[in-house]
Amino acid sequence: MRALAFVCLAGCIVARQRLEAPPNDQTTVLLVTGALGHPIDQIARHPWLAVRRAGATGWTVYEVPSIGDYREPFHHSGYLDPILHKTWRGAEADRAADCIEREARDVIHRINRGYVFYPGPNSNTFGDVILRRCHLHASLPSTSVGKDWRGWIGAGVTSEGTGVQLETPIVGIKIGLKEGIEVHVIGLSIGIDLWPPAIILPLGPGRLGFADR
Repeated sequence: MRALAFVCLAGCIVARQRLEAPPNDQTTVLLVTGALGHPIDQIARHPWLAVRRAGATGWTVYEVPSIGDYREPFHHSGYLDPILHKTWRGAEADRAADCIEREARDVIHRINRGYVFYPGPNSNTFGDVILRRCHLHASLPSTSVGKDWRGWIGAGVTSEGTGVQLETPIVGIKIGLKEGIEVHVIGLSIGIDLWPPAIILPLGPGRLGFADR
């Protein structure tokens, strides 16, 4: 019962973003994650970046293991409980779309060649790499295990762009003005997110508090 209560708490998100695509009058880029199937749906999420150019009716979805075209950006490949984490529009989205198109194929190819579920590189590593390379200031949820893979030891700027992190496959730490403090132990993340405020937990959507923006 205590474990069940903890899972329920881990899934408490205030002001969660609605799964609604904006109009196609501008280029749009979305960061979305979905839970893997049972029985690991509460501990593992998978990210994708969905891109729709201005005037287009369909979406191009970038993820590991492949790139695909879809009618809508939120439901595909059997992933559960999709969550919209970030939306970019207009000129910022045009720049982001150009970068994603330029960088994603090579990153996907490299990760597919060396894919390791834990500690990485895996599909979550892809998400974090593209966010950083394309200067898309957003974070993957704590249950995107593998997002912090930087090799056997690595350091650098966070994907949000306001902090730094030091990582090994066993333990790591992230500190930032927006990110707060996050400790990583064997791929699991625990910490405090400063903005939007939330407690970072290694279960469910990965946070107790306000939805990420």
